[in-house]
Amino acid sequence: MLDAPDDVANAAWEAALAVAWTILTNVQAQTGGQPTRNAKAADPETFDGSQEKTEQFVQSVCITVTMQIDAFADERMKILYVLSFMSGGMAQVWAANKTSMTLANMSTFNTLEGLLTFIEKTFRDLDRERMACTQLHALKMTPGMTTEEYTTNFEMLAGRTGFNEAALEDAYVQGLPQSILLKVYSQTSLPSGMDNWKAVVHNLDCLQRGYTKLKQSIHLSQAPFPQNNTPATTQAPDTSTPMDIDQNKHRPETCSCYNCNEKGHLS
Repeated sequence: MLDAPDDVANAAWEAALAVAWTILTNVQAQTGGQPTRNAKAADPETFDGSQEKTEQFVQSVCITVTMQIDAFADERMKILYVLSFMSGGMAQVWAANKTSMTLANMSTFNTLEGLLTFIEKTFRDLDRERMACTQLHALKMTPGMTTEEYTTNFEMLAGRTGFNEAALEDAYVQGLPQSILLKVYSQTSLPSGMDNWKAVVHNLDCLQRGYTKLKQSIHLSQAPFPQNNTPATTQAPDTSTPMDIDQNKHRPETCSCYNCNEKGHLS
């Protein structure tokens, strides 16, 4: 693991340089040192030593030398070519000193790769690299973010940190949500290497999103239809009086006396 900030910064620049140098070496091997026809690259912009322009200057130099490899007789000519574009600011004094030493065959570096390493170590932006390391460790795949978005953001920062493969893999896994990690660790074996981790996580995320859409469509298709509910009949309270079962029974008539008009006897 890379713990010290200076070690991280040094590794970052060495990694960037290694990538650029690999491209240059591969092109040289493919062309066999022969002229590359119909390949014309623009000259690099002059470099004044600005930290924010160091990476751009190194990359443009590699591209130009690669596309015009036949224009340089040896490594010494490549070195002098690059130094000629360092003018203004801190870079001008530094380049003038290195040019004099190169012309006198007293230079501490004998290859273009060695020169670019010196340039990067002298003028690199340490704050930018440290910020990239901090942002990489803080990067998380938040809800709603796809694996493509998370991986793109991760790769953008990873190229500036100089972390080795194991450190990058650990940082990538640490940023994944628990839901995806649970599915990964439920498999019979874990992915090996960054590329396999990215592929497995991408597939799991696609399956999860596809399942979510399918579940939503099934839920909509099975929505219950509105039912015509017949209102319950409400029984009205019984307000009638109880039937008198003796109302039809013959009742004896009470007669009155014809003389005294009293009931109970007849005259």
